[in-house]
Amino acid sequence: MLVLRRFAGFVLLMLGSQTLQAGLNKWVDENGQVHYGDRVPSKYLKKQHEVLNDQGVVVKKYPAYPSREDILNQRKKQREQAEIDKKQKAIEEQQALRDRVLLETFTTERDILMSRDARVDAVQSQITLTEANIKNYEEKLQKLKKRIAAIEASKRKVPENMRKDVVAVSRQLETYYQFVETKEIEKQKIIDDFDKDIKRFRFLRKTTTR
Repeated sequence: MLVLRRFAGFVLLMLGSQTLQAGLNKWVDENGQVHYGDRVPSKYLKKQHEVLNDQGVVVKKYPAYPSREDILNQRKKQREQAEIDKKQKAIEEQQALRDRVLLETFTTERDILMSRDARVDAVQSQITLTEANIKNYEEKLQKLKKRIAAIEASKRKVPENMRKDVVAVSRQLETYYQFVETKEIEKQKIIDDFDKDIKRFRFLRKTTTR
C-alpha cells in the first residue's frame, strides 16, 4: 500500500512537472494584440514568444527567427569584418617587419640621420643638375624669341625650323619643371619617412631596453 502511494505521488509529481514545463504561452499577433494559450499557433512560432508559469512569471523566452534579409545582412557584416581584420593583420605584420629591419639596420639615431641625409643629398643633386639645365634652356628660349621678334619686326619670314626649336625647347623646359617638382615631393617624403623612423626607433629602443 505504501509503495502504491509513493508511486501515485511520483506520477502526480511528474504530471505537475510536465504541466509546469509546458506552462502558458504568450505571443503577439501582427496587429500587436497579446495572446495567451497552451500552444502557440504555427504561424507565430517563428516570432518572439514566451512561456509563463502559474504565477505569470516568464520562465523561458523564444527569440524571433531572423528573416532572410537579416541573415544576408549579418553575413555581409561578417564578410566586411573579416576583410577589416585581414587588412589590420597585414598592417601589423608589415609594421613588425619594418620594426625588425629598423633595429637591425641602425644602432643609433645618428645612423638614421646619416642615412636620411645621404638619400636627401642624392635627390638634391638631381634637382640641382636639372635646375642648371632649366636655366640654360630658359636662356636659349629667350634668345630664340628675341630673334623671332627681330625677324618679324623687319617684315621677314620666320624660318619654320626656328619656330620648331621654340616648341621643342618649351616642351623640354616643361619636362624639367615637372621633374623638379616630382623630386621635391620625393625629397620631402624621404624626410617625413625618416622622421617617423626616428620616432619609432626611439619607441622601440625604449620598450626593448626596459
